[in-house]
Amino acid sequence: MRNLYWKSNNFTKNLAPKTFNTESDFERYVFTNQEILGDIIILYRQIHTGSKQGIPDMLGVDQDANICIIEMKNIHVDEKILPQVLGYAMWAETNPDSVKAIWLESKDKPDDIQIDWDSIQVRVIVIAPSFQPNVLKMTSKIGYPVDLIQIQRFCFENDEFIIVETLEDTITRKPTVTTTMQEWNWEYYAENHGKALTNQFKNLVEILDRFAKDNGWNIPYNINKFSTGFKFGNKLVFFVQWLSTSSWFLGIKVPKEVAEKFSGEKWEYQRYDKNFAYGLFKTKSGKFEDIHELEDLLVMAYKRISGFD
Repeated sequence: MRNLYWKSNNFTKNLAPKTFNTESDFERYVFTNQEILGDIIILYRQIHTGSKQGIPDMLGVDQDANICIIEMKNIHVDEKILPQVLGYAMWAETNPDSVKAIWLESKDKPDDIQIDWDSIQVRVIVIAPSFQPNVLKMTSKIGYPVDLIQIQRFCFENDEFIIVETLEDTITRKPTVTTTMQEWNWEYYAENHGKALTNQFKNLVEILDRFAKDNGWNIPYNINKFSTGFKFGNKLVFFVQWLSTSSWFLGIKVPKEVAEKFSGEKWEYQRYDKNFAYGLFKTKSGKFEDIHELEDLLVMAYKRISGFD
């Protein structure tokens, strides 16, 4: 049993677990507090009617344009969950029109996410209070990227404390029963966006990487189909994303009022994405420029996401 203590200068409190009464309560809590899942927007939540409809509890999208199959259990989960989520993932991959209909009907779909409806990328997320150890070992057998997320809630008076633990970062394996996963890299970008534009994109990623390392930040970048992002845990801090086949932008996770006040000589603020809470910035020249005038925003974004001063 996990014990959580809150220690201050004057006292040490043992925080009491605050479990969810039903699975529906658990789902509702996550749906209304989506920020605990990192950079995922939930597009659909199934309303329970006593019988499953053959689709997952929730359907979402992340900033890497993956369709997220989200299955929740309010119990200690064993390996029996895997055939169930495999069925949901295969449903999404073989029924892109159904997923697209949910996307089009959603009022909260992100503006800058580009879904390739001819070849959607599926990510499976299972959320529960706890998992049997063998579930993690067996996730590679289902042939899709999988996150196992443990969420536990504690309370003290009127305050709640949430522990969110991803047992392992997204696992990418070559699937055996689904279409082959693409390895995203600079060569893929060059084939789809041209060498000159890819070099600009790559230069920006590398200078951001150097800036992060010079500041001692542990936020390695990850290349995905439409973007390359720098993450602290499961949350993006900043990222470079393709806006089209011929342009890109820099997204920085700062508050809207801060982004809107920015004024630079080489960079300019474009707009704010309220779903993922980032400011969109582009160079005035349309080409690669140094990031000196953006450094304060990058530092603010890191402090905001990491919680470090």
